[in-house]
Amino acid sequence: MTLSIHNTTDWEFSKLSRYGKEITAAVKKLVERFPNDLTLESVAQEIIGGNQQLWLILEGEEFKAFVTSEIKVNEATGHKTVQLMELAGDGGIDLVPMIETIEEWAISIGAHELTPMGREGWRKPLGRAGYRPKLVLYSKDLTHGR
Repeated sequence: MTLSIHNTTDWEFSKLSRYGKEITAAVKKLVERFPNDLTLESVAQEIIGGNQQLWLILEGEEFKAFVTSEIKVNEATGHKTVQLMELAGDGGIDLVPMIETIEEWAISIGAHELTPMGREGWRKPLGRAGYRPKLVLYSKDLTHGR
């Protein structure tokens, strides 16, 4: 079976609701992994509020995974970036080839760059797709054992 990716922004509710249980389960796993960064409600609100676009990755008609994108515009320069935010479901780094469809969409809306956000494990597969690190985000937990 072949994988496909779909921007659901213009989908009818009835079409999207078919995947509701799988999307919710995938978001819950994401929230379990990043409880300080996300909630089920915050992810849903970003999508429902139009701040992020929901992309479904399907194998035939079956849910495989989803990714969200967010459009950022630097008001001072007009530079438009599409950021890939959340990825959840099955497939992980094997889904990187799906990024080409998002690249085409980003070009169609006048974006200047596409910036996937991810952990270090994404460096090699994204590198094979032409992506290089632009910035590195460092973090230190200040609440546990100094």
